[in-house]
Amino acid sequence: MTKETHVRNCSGSIAPVGSDKRYARELVSDTLSRSARPEVQLSLDAVGTPASDGHWVVVDLETTGLGVGAEITEIGAVRVRGGRLADEFSSLARPCAPIPPFITSLTGITPAMVADVDPIGPVLERFLEWSGLEGEDAPVLVAHNASFDVGFLRRAARASGRPWPKVRVVDTLGLARLALPRPLVRNHKLGTIASYFGTATVPEHRALGDARATAEVLLGFVDLLASAGVTDVEDLLVLSDAAPSRRPATPSFVAELPSAPGVYHFVDVSGDALYVGSASSLRSRVGSYYTRAEKRPKVQRMVSLAAGVRSFPTASVLEARVRELRDIAALAPPYNSASRRQANQHWVVREADRAVVVPRVGLSDLPRALGPFGTRAHATRAANAIMRALSESEDAQAPSFIDEAVAASSLAVPEALTAVMTRLGAQGLFESAARARDELGAYMAGVERAMMRPILAAPRIVWGARRDAGEPGWVMHVASYGRYINSVVVPPRTDPTAWIEVLTSTPVLEVDGLAAQAASWSESALICAQLSEPGTRLIAWESPLPWAAPMLSPLRDGRLRELLAHATAYPHEHSRV
Repeated sequence: MTKETHVRNCSGSIAPVGSDKRYARELVSDTLSRSARPEVQLSLDAVGTPASDGHWVVVDLETTGLGVGAEITEIGAVRVRGGRLADEFSSLARPCAPIPPFITSLTGITPAMVADVDPIGPVLERFLEWSGLEGEDAPVLVAHNASFDVGFLRRAARASGRPWPKVRVVDTLGLARLALPRPLVRNHKLGTIASYFGTATVPEHRALGDARATAEVLLGFVDLLASAGVTDVEDLLVLSDAAPSRRPATPSFVAELPSAPGVYHFVDVSGDALYVGSASSLRSRVGSYYTRAEKRPKVQRMVSLAAGVRSFPTASVLEARVRELRDIAALAPPYNSASRRQANQHWVVREADRAVVVPRVGLSDLPRALGPFGTRAHATRAANAIMRALSESEDAQAPSFIDEAVAASSLAVPEALTAVMTRLGAQGLFESAARARDELGAYMAGVERAMMRPILAAPRIVWGARRDAGEPGWVMHVASYGRYINSVVVPPRTDPTAWIEVLTSTPVLEVDGLAAQAASWSESALICAQLSEPGTRLIAWESPLPWAAPMLSPLRDGRLRELLAHATAYPHEHSRV
């Protein structure tokens, strides 16, 4: 394969689309009025460069993964001038490490495609020369989730021994979170925002195509935000990074908070909870909301509305996490969205020759149920994974195949779907490969959740763990059917027998023979996570199911889990939200 690099001219523009401009105007005005940056207030009245005439370089990357050890495999960029797409840059780059198969199935970039191209050093040099980012009149750099792309480019520059220029950056993800809040859009992924603006280019997990889509999204925001008075390039720069430039004043009550684990409630002037959180150190965590590092617009709005903080110290971080979940469920704070539906549960079971989704399972059926899943859609994808794998196995008998799949005692599903993704990727059917990847990701999430089944089946479990933050002594906990009941702190060099007797005599809960009735599966997952930690000591195990995964569980394949983690967290689909 010869080196792939090209620069070509193109033209195009995005037509204004119908949108809720009033919504954008109110949110942007709210952000500006709350900002502590004087230049934010002045920029709307000052004479600047009209955004419609701005010079932008919109960039997108493909990489081998997400972490700092991952490498760039492709750079795509579009120059925007005068409200039109002017020219483009595209180049593959040869990574040092192999491209994971899941990344290939997602992007279509194979090891053969990058075998004979330049490494990132020369590619980056050509990109910087083309972009003009190192010049005096440098354009503004634009990306969706810019911290991801700029971080990779900066690390590549450092590895190549060249300085990274001081660039101005606009993040279309930040603009989307500000001007298009939920439920105006269902999420802030690039594909969703591109669909909202009706872009001509559909993001398809290749750098140049995604850069084109991001450029059209940028032009969409230029039009949308103009109704809020955001007309200049400088205004977009400010809104893209709306966090205060000065450290906000830390309230005096923060110093009075304990350094112990616990739960905190941000409350309004009426005493109602705005937000509930938990921390290993109440003082440190609450204080972090008043630092310059806190850049989330939603959190900044919450802090600006808060009249104070109520704190509830706990004996352990586990107790704090559990209370956080319960307080969110009970109080429904408006700024807690992630844990609102923690009680939802769905399971995948076999009915005849099909894998189906059901809302409840009995305790006796737990070994033959995969889950729990938080949404029916997630469970349905896992069931589809099982049925797709079954269709790929010519000699398999449906009942036994599905039974092993839901019991998580077979490698058949991940092996079959890995082969499907490889085949679809080789055929260029990347969207189909992505659907198979999502199904496998859902199935593997169910396998992970299946670790909770012995806990959900246990009338009582007692265990001990070292105290948090290096404090001497132990904390012992008791749970019943997946619900945390109580904790006791055992002082160092003390006989724990008396405490053990108290915990082992704790009454068990009534669950009417149904699984996951005593607590949300989110709470049971916290217990499962601690029982899995090194150093945890089981004191009393009363579950009818063993605390062990089957020998042939997909969890035994560490390489599979690593590759799947890279694929399901790939920036275009998951981290760019």
